[in-house]
Amino acid sequence: MSSDDEPYTKNGNSRKLYDQALTEHYPGLAERLPFRDITTLGDLPRRDLSAIQRICDHEAKFAEVISVIIVSDPCANPSDQQCALTLRSVFGQCYRAVELILPDQFANLAPRDRVPIGIDLASYPMDPNSAMKSFQTASSLARAEIIVPLRLGDRLAVDALYRLKCAEIEDPSAPFFYSDIVSEDENHRLHSPLWHANWDWILMAQTDATKGMLGLRRGALSAIRSQEWLFEIDSKEKATTYRDLCWSLALKLSTDTSYSEPCHIAHLSYIETTDGISTRTDTLRPRSMLDKTEKQSSEQGPMHEILRQYISSLGLDLSIEKHPDCQRYTLVSSSEFNPRISIVIPNRDGAGLLANALDSILNTNYHNLQIIIVDDASTDSETYKLYDLLLSKQSQVKVEVIETNESAFNYSRLINLGRKLVDGEYMVTMNNDVELISRDTLHMITGLASLPKTGVVGTRLLYEDLTIQHVGVALGINRFSGHYMNGKQMSERASDDIARNVHRASATTGALQVFRTDVFDAVGGYDEERFPVAFNDVDFCLRVGELGLQVLIDTRPIVFHYEGKTRGNEHGNHYRFNSWVREEAAFAQRWGGKLVSDPFYPRIRETLLSWQSNQQS
Repeated sequence: MSSDDEPYTKNGNSRKLYDQALTEHYPGLAERLPFRDITTLGDLPRRDLSAIQRICDHEAKFAEVISVIIVSDPCANPSDQQCALTLRSVFGQCYRAVELILPDQFANLAPRDRVPIGIDLASYPMDPNSAMKSFQTASSLARAEIIVPLRLGDRLAVDALYRLKCAEIEDPSAPFFYSDIVSEDENHRLHSPLWHANWDWILMAQTDATKGMLGLRRGALSAIRSQEWLFEIDSKEKATTYRDLCWSLALKLSTDTSYSEPCHIAHLSYIETTDGISTRTDTLRPRSMLDKTEKQSSEQGPMHEILRQYISSLGLDLSIEKHPDCQRYTLVSSSEFNPRISIVIPNRDGAGLLANALDSILNTNYHNLQIIIVDDASTDSETYKLYDLLLSKQSQVKVEVIETNESAFNYSRLINLGRKLVDGEYMVTMNNDVELISRDTLHMITGLASLPKTGVVGTRLLYEDLTIQHVGVALGINRFSGHYMNGKQMSERASDDIARNVHRASATTGALQVFRTDVFDAVGGYDEERFPVAFNDVDFCLRVGELGLQVLIDTRPIVFHYEGKTRGNEHGNHYRFNSWVREEAAFAQRWGGKLVSDPFYPRIRETLLSWQSNQQS
């Protein structure tokens, strides 16, 4: 790496080098130096920073004003130094055309004789108890098309507004834009970077998946500014915070059908200061300590009402409850939805595994079931004894067995054969080494499968040691596709806490899938010619996606997957390995254009390693 490509470091002894580089690369910016701070640069190389500055200086489309509104969080108390750094991060932007709107109380932090050329100042009377009401007042003063709220104490990366403008030029129909975010400790060390994915409407009903820099389109804001309820949900008992403000605005703007989906800016553009800022996310006592009346009252807090309105506007048959950690909400499916479900289970020998899987199904509280076992040339007598027992047993659950004598294992063909006997509105594929622990698993996953525009629903699957086996399949990892967060703990908080929240994915494993039977028929089922063993489940999900339907991962039920106990590892023998290679080539040929990256799971490992490397430079 040449010296021109080296990123700026954040050590105190780098300040001299930093100032020298600014003077060298940006003559005429000397008046900005007092307002710049080394930690606003992140990992941006000098050459890139210089190129960005030239673009902002010479291209007319980067001369349009962006409004930045400083919002004080009523539940935070940043230090004077943190407040000053917030302003420095705005004054030091590569993007020059900025309108800064700040509270009257903090106007003295930005003396007009020291404000850089190109930045206009305005002030507004802040509401000390409501970030929402403060923003409503300030946004009415903004004259730019793009408005950026910024919490007092936090900062923008030096190229944040430039990245925002690039995204706005590329996607002129998005109602708002959101960036990735990184935290900072008291020693100005950056840590815990959070990379978001593309817009995820169902994840947003549980947690703020747009946390970071927001670029709000003024036209979209005008449409909701008249909805006074959004700004009047404060109560004397609980003030609305900056997090409430940003989360609620993102939810409301995303439901405007005159705009496209919100646009993600894959860049660490927002620096969240954690030291000295202890925002109270909830002032309520634990639910276990509340009586019924208090519980009902607690559920009517600011974000609960906004989330309820959001879910209602999407036409979802779901309700929400606040999670005990008070940082997120959980989705509750309707218990009245009881369609016919047909479960197709391929099986070869393994009577013990199959019996365990069947017991777990029968132990659920779902009875409108049909179970179809597709036998793949079993030779174990115990397996046939189990079949005889199932077929002779009279119960509410209908069990059928299809026997095959295929010369070679073809999982796709087994699923397609099972479809011929399906009489349910919904169809489930389930491996014989899967165990449903939660009694309401089938209610939950079928409820999600019934949601508008939903094609396939999978679940989080766990190993016996309670680590994650599957919480979704991403494209562009493990060569072409693979399970993400494999081997991680359920408490893993990476990527918007998707290990614990229902979320969108590109695909889900066929070990446990649920979908409407007509969706399966619409894409012609599993591809048994190209993908007899591998990639068939991912290929199926991608073809469903081409119908305009989505894949959801339900993390609410507890489900175990004793992976590979029937067939073993695909790379374990010569024949299976060769079959894998052929199917891998077929998968790459069909979906090559989609395998560069995944829209719903950031390439965290590669990005994190790159980011950490730059931090250590």
